[in-house]
Amino acid sequence: MTDDLIRPVPTPGRRWPIRGSLTRLVRLAGLTRTARGAGAAPAPRGRRRARAVLALAVVILLALGALLGRCSTDPDTVRVAAVGDMACDPNDPDFATGAHDHCKQKEVSDLAVRLNPAVLLGLGDFQYELPATAAYRSVYGPSFGRLLDRTVPVFGNQEYKVQDANTFTAYFGKQIKDTKGYWSQDLGRWHLVVLNSNCAAVQGGCGAGSPQESWLADDLKNTKSQCVIAAWHHPRWSSGIAGPDPRTADLFQTLYKYKVELVLSGHEADYERFAPLNPDGRQDPLGVRQYVVGTGGQAHYRPGPGDGGRDAKGKLSEKAVRPIGEFVDFDHHGVLELELKPDSWSWRFYAVGVGNPLDKGEEPCH
Repeated sequence: MTDDLIRPVPTPGRRWPIRGSLTRLVRLAGLTRTARGAGAAPAPRGRRRARAVLALAVVILLALGALLGRCSTDPDTVRVAAVGDMACDPNDPDFATGAHDHCKQKEVSDLAVRLNPAVLLGLGDFQYELPATAAYRSVYGPSFGRLLDRTVPVFGNQEYKVQDANTFTAYFGKQIKDTKGYWSQDLGRWHLVVLNSNCAAVQGGCGAGSPQESWLADDLKNTKSQCVIAAWHHPRWSSGIAGPDPRTADLFQTLYKYKVELVLSGHEADYERFAPLNPDGRQDPLGVRQYVVGTGGQAHYRPGPGDGGRDAKGKLSEKAVRPIGEFVDFDHHGVLELELKPDSWSWRFYAVGVGNPLDKGEEPCH
């Protein structure tokens, strides 16, 4: 892996010391003694008064600057590591065959830890095959659990294999802002909306006018952030084995209406990046760019015949109306790095065992 993987980013809320600057400026203003000879005559009274007034003004300005710095702690850039479909126990009989390169959560989480992100955006399906309390502690914990206090956890379908996803909510605790599975929070200058695409498990579902969709529209209408990122588990668009998922169509429509920049999902065991799209799946410069990052270590799959609308030869049917990603990788585990800047973002997809990013780019906010 190259040194490009480790780059310093301002730490959220960091305040720089002002003591040295204050002392130097007060000295320049003449409030402290200078290196005069022992017998030098004092400065005239008028000059001393002018210096004192200047020094007092400098102190007041510095104090105001420090106060304003404490009131504005949003970092200029926030580094996010995003990935879903993560941990599984290699001793689980479901993964005993060794097919599909199973249970590589340690290797992928090593990539994430080395990135030293401010946020790990977990895109659902954190623990396979049964998300038991002991599995979170002994399998997920030593891997991605190293970033537990930085994790924003999205609800996946694996989590609901336990009633009300209660082992998931117990493990992540305060990192989950609302157990309904949808909420919003700010990441530096960006606004993040976390949504729950397990529509049958959410009161009212995911359709237009549902409590979740209505909340989303209200939240996006009222945010003051220029740049917005969304996350849910099941991708609206996909070239993977499941194909596009219509259950999130109305949520995607709402993102598009309010000019959201990007949406991240997992579920499919691959990495795919789409062009900005409108709700019909057509390219649109004001559309929503989607990333699918289901590459957290559980498995990766290359679609075959019959998967996701493919024919007997594994090719997409001409009747299948869907966008195709600008970049797709079916063969690697990995993690997506985002750098969220005040009016743009950049991305890099790092794969296990590959030095340079497989996919990278930068784009301005709408």
